[in-house]
Amino acid sequence: MALAVFVYAPSLQGPFVFDDFHLPFADPKASLMPAQFWIGGVRPVLMGSYWANYLYSGPGTYSYHAVNIALHLIAAALVWRILGRLLRMAFPSEETRWTAFLGAGIFLLHPLQTESVDYIAGRSEVFCAFFVLSAWLVFLRRFGENTGPGKAALILACTMAAVLTKESGICVVALLVATDIYWNEGGIAVQLRKRRVLYVPVMLASCGAVFLILRRLADSRSAGFGIGASPAAYALTQCRVVLLYGRLFLAPAGQNVDWQIPLSSFRDPQAWVCVAGFAMLIAAIVWSYKRAREVSFGLVIFLIGLAPSSSVIPLQDAMAERRMYLPIIGLSLALAGVAHRIRIPAGFAVPSGVAVLLALAAVTHARSLVWSGGVSLWEDAVAKNPRNSRAHASLGTARMLLHDCGGAARDYKAVIAIEGLNDMDGRNLASAYECGSQPDLALEIYRRLADSKPASDLYTRIGYLEALHENLEGSLTAFGKALRLDPNNAAAYAFRGVARLATNDVAAARADFRHSLAIDPSNAVATAWLAKLPPEN
Repeated sequence: MALAVFVYAPSLQGPFVFDDFHLPFADPKASLMPAQFWIGGVRPVLMGSYWANYLYSGPGTYSYHAVNIALHLIAAALVWRILGRLLRMAFPSEETRWTAFLGAGIFLLHPLQTESVDYIAGRSEVFCAFFVLSAWLVFLRRFGENTGPGKAALILACTMAAVLTKESGICVVALLVATDIYWNEGGIAVQLRKRRVLYVPVMLASCGAVFLILRRLADSRSAGFGIGASPAAYALTQCRVVLLYGRLFLAPAGQNVDWQIPLSSFRDPQAWVCVAGFAMLIAAIVWSYKRAREVSFGLVIFLIGLAPSSSVIPLQDAMAERRMYLPIIGLSLALAGVAHRIRIPAGFAVPSGVAVLLALAAVTHARSLVWSGGVSLWEDAVAKNPRNSRAHASLGTARMLLHDCGGAARDYKAVIAIEGLNDMDGRNLASAYECGSQPDLALEIYRRLADSKPASDLYTRIGYLEALHENLEGSLTAFGKALRLDPNNAAAYAFRGVARLATNDVAAARADFRHSLAIDPSNAVATAWLAKLPPEN
């Protein structure tokens, strides 16, 4: 654990990145918001943890990262206990403590965990896994005995907390059932009867949770059947993604914060190669069921953990490394089982195991350094996929936050070169030009955007920049267009008032400032300039 703290420490000062900007703590008005703002959504337990961070440190990121690391350490301790119990069931007459330690160490230090641990928004995976693992560990306690009401209630509470942290926590139900199927001593029917006090309420609650999740998916823009991807194409794509996750577990090279995996086509021969590879994985699960049950079970846990994101329900991003946080447990168990069955001599097993963990720690530390800054993170993504327009745009935003206006402009131009000029990318580029004291270039972009799709705020920026060029006629014309499109544009009134002052039309300027403040009493431009005007006669 001390090694893990060192490994993940570079991220402690890491800034907000990517989806962090869409979370409540990134809202400038977060301190004024009621409790409903924080915990009124679909993940109240997760958002409650962010709220606690905000109350402690506001928008400072250190405490958020520290909590992520602490949760990961606790999760690793739970994994250690779980693997210990599973391996004792697999090898009842043998010593398995070192093997469990190796599996838990892989979970703790594997580079694939960096996105969940180093990324503040990745807490959804870590915190959800904490509750899933807690439910699983309670379930494994006195595994062969009947499940009493107290134990069932505790497991149900952990399950509900997992789902209220992230919807994928529903996988805990399949995980518990799979554990009973694999490790029962008297037949699955007998085992289910022993646990009816658990499974009846858990199944009823799961049906309700699935119904609510499907309802949310109907309105979601990032998941569900309405995002433009067919279930069949998405499932085909996931055959490739699952195999890629497995490759990254065995050889963690080429990690990327934004994979941008395209949807597979049934006409693509490579897609069928991936289907064949996935079929071989299923065959390995079946073949090893009686020969190496812990290996078979580990592979099943791997697939159960991925099921919420790697199924027929399309997600906007087909692949994200943070989704491997919980499934790594299954692969760690399978690998630990293989290591135990090889019968490596004790004098060689410990040094080789330590060497594996130290090698993983070194790679993870290097990856955490990438996560320590927005620029380094997105430079890495761009280097690995120069055609990733979202990575270029995110890199531009990261540079803007550091006031590297020229660098941001280059990145936004790269986005436009890939996608063509659109409203959002054009605005980003124009803002970078303004930041870099290149108003001529900014004005050109705003004009092109306004010609394509007129908007009040675009004409407001055009009017402002025309005024900087002392083109007062063009400036007033632009403000007039802005106000015709939106008569309640307070900024357009305020800036037009400044332009009218430049033409010595004080009365009209005063009227514009007053009109602006009537719409938006907090408008700083109108307030400041109105205070400078001489009193009316």
